[in-house]
Amino acid sequence: MKIYESWIRAHLPQELADRPIDVFLGKYLDGLAVMQEGERGVPDAVVFQAKDEEKLRLWQFETVCRFIEENDPPPQKIWRYSRDHVENGKWFYIERRHYDYNAIEDARLFGFECFLRRMKAGFPPALWEERVREHVRLMNWWYTVPHWDYDRKNLRFIEISGSLEHDEGDGTEEPRPGSVIRIID
Repeated sequence: MKIYESWIRAHLPQELADRPIDVFLGKYLDGLAVMQEGERGVPDAVVFQAKDEEKLRLWQFETVCRFIEENDPPPQKIWRYSRDHVENGKWFYIERRHYDYNAIEDARLFGFECFLRRMKAGFPPALWEERVREHVRLMNWWYTVPHWDYDRKNLRFIEISGSLEHDEGDGTEEPRPGSVIRIID
């Protein structure tokens, strides 16, 4: 598949510009359509249909940003509560006295921040803002009141409320009395 390699590398953060970017295994171009090769008699499928070369280039850039690997991840955020173990189907937690985030740990945070940071230089501002709003919506999925927003200047998610995470089962995920097994600094 023809890849806009020089353009993509020029718009990646400098520390990632030398990374392998061919993440299009099994895909090929049919005009402006990105096709996925079928497997075991399954016909080839359209993965993405671009309206023009610009849309195709941005799709490739976004795909590379989603899959490229970082050298050393930045230090992990410190969460107030972290899950320790399950007893009788209920979580037990560790609580930190000093923390960055009050929410229960969310594994998506690091990946979403990296993805949006990588895309900033290569995407038109309006399209990048659309992706930011989409990821803020995804981060807030399990909250009844929006809990997360994105700091566009510092390129990271921030907590904006004390809203509690909920699920479709018991309503919220918050340590219940007696479920914090130890407090650490």
